Amino acid sequence: MKRLIGLILLLLLISGLGYFALLNSHNVAVHLYGSFTLQFAVWTLIIGSFVLGFLLSEARVLFSSPQGWIRRLRILWERREEKQRLRHQDHFQEVVLEGNYNEIEKTYRLLEKDPETPLQLKIQHLEQLRFFENPQEVLLKYDEMMSDEPDQIELELSYFRMLIRLKDWDRLEEQSVQMKKKLPDHPEVLEGLSKMMAQKQLWKECVELEQRLLEQFPKKHTEIFFLEEHTEHLKKSFQQDPQFHHRWDSNYLKNFLPDQKIRFLNAIAEVELLRSQNEYEKGSELCTNHYLESGEMELLRLWEDLFLESGKKSSVLATLKQAQHSKKRNAYASLILAKAHYQRMEFEKSAAIISRLNWPEGSVPELHQALNFMLAQQGHRELELPYLISEWLPEERMLGIPLENMKIPDSSSLLEMHPKA
Repeated sequence: MKRLIGLILLLLLISGLGYFALLNSHNVAVHLYGSFTLQFAVWTLIIGSFVLGFLLSEARVLFSSPQGWIRRLRILWERREEKQRLRHQDHFQEVVLEGNYNEIEKTYRLLEKDPETPLQLKIQHLEQLRFFENPQEVLLKYDEMMSDEPDQIELELSYFRMLIRLKDWDRLEEQSVQMKKKLPDHPEVLEGLSKMMAQKQLWKECVELEQRLLEQFPKKHTEIFFLEEHTEHLKKSFQQDPQFHHRWDSNYLKNFLPDQKIRFLNAIAEVELLRSQNEYEKGSELCTNHYLESGEMELLRLWEDLFLESGKKSSVLATLKQAQHSKKRNAYASLILAKAHYQRMEFEKSAAIISRLNWPEGSVPELHQALNFMLAQQGHRELELPYLISEWLPEERMLGIPLENMKIPDSSSLLEMHPKA
């Protein structure tokens, strides 16, 4: 009620001032004493009235409740500081997106002075430094902040993540001990540990960590590159520890890989187990059967490894020969068989297989061309050599090889095939 009466009186005052302003050309004259008169522009008088009213109101609050008045001033000041703080933080986020190093440092210096700057922004600043400063400087600043901000798990996780990016395996191994205690099931910790195991070539531990990632965080780790890496690591684990296959259950892969790919991995595991037991004939038979079923070229390469490790036994060769006489005859398998005959110095058998192979135009494998060339040398078919070498290494390709790069590599598949090289 009091506020309503005050508003009515204010309106009456403003109306009265407006009336007198119209009568006196927008001026208000105040006669004080005798002929002494003050004239005010009406707008000045209105503003002055508001200011005077505000001061009187504040004076009344100050004298009636001084603590409340001071608290209100403090709240207003804190709100102003909060707005300024938020403005600096927003600006920092903008310059980070722009990637302007000088502006990032300039803005961060303002945030650094503020004790209420969120830790997340400090971490973001540290993570940006890896693009502008050398790794040792970045890690030194991490050490300084972790001493200033002890027991901050978010900061420690960022440090762990940075060590992975910088591939600082020694520090990562030290930090991983703490992270396994504090965040044993965190996806970034598991991923970092798996990469560290891969670096140390501890493939069994690596694939076990990757399996946990797939089982616990399937949505995050279904990217093709992760599954391909996991598949490669599995193959290496079977080779490194053939007994690992007995403890490995492939059921977790059913949601990520097709059944044919899982059967292929199981076949690799079985072959590696037989290989470790020197059961080359059984292993080569598995390789051949699974290759004809899946078409995975890697099984042919594995068959060749078994063939060479067995001492080029004819019994291993026979497993691939049988496939060539079946309905599932395959050109790539025939090519590997021709290479195996060549390695056993059975040049006529190798040449007979090569002569029967027909490839679509423009898709003749280089191994076929190399074998054809070397068989021509062995059979003293010198007249064919210029033609064969023109197919194998066209003139443009030969002329494009710089002289300083024309070095024979230490290990060459062609040299392995040539017994006299």
